[in-house]
Amino acid sequence: MTMSLVDRWARFRYLQSLELRLDWMPGRRRRAVLRELRDNLDAAAAERGMRSAIADLGRPAALAREYVAAEPVYRPRWTSGALAAGVAFGAWLYATLFYTVGMLDALASTGTAAPATGSFLGTHVQAAANADGLSAGFTGFPWAPLLVVLLTFLLVSRAWNVLPGRRNRTAALA
Repeated sequence: MTMSLVDRWARFRYLQSLELRLDWMPGRRRRAVLRELRDNLDAAAAERGMRSAIADLGRPAALAREYVAAEPVYRPRWTSGALAAGVAFGAWLYATLFYTVGMLDALASTGTAAPATGSFLGTHVQAAANADGLSAGFTGFPWAPLLVVLLTFLLVSRAWNVLPGRRNRTAALA
């Protein structure tokens, strides 16, 4: 028996809302949970109707909290680490941009034709302002900011949870 469009839409909305809240689960596990719930909803809807089947599951937020609470705590969170590292890298880029703009503004306001050099967090900046326009060049490798970005990624993602000893500890705690 095929479901009505209204029932399919209700199931879709419920599962989408649940999936958004299950973002912390590993992808493979999340897809398995959603597949199982979809099958269970279809079976329950055939007996009692989709509205009743969804009501029996409860609110998506509460159900998602139960699923996420049952997941192992000791696992890396790669997405969070990548996001935090991206924010740290973006902050460094903006800070370097503002430093360079400040150098160019100082050169333009003083009317100095000679290029100026400076260093910002390991990046050497050479700025020049003349009648033709403004220019800036960068040399050097910014080890310190990239080290901060790497450490941010490792700390926020909890990368140490990949180590085999951590997996055994997770199984012992479950």
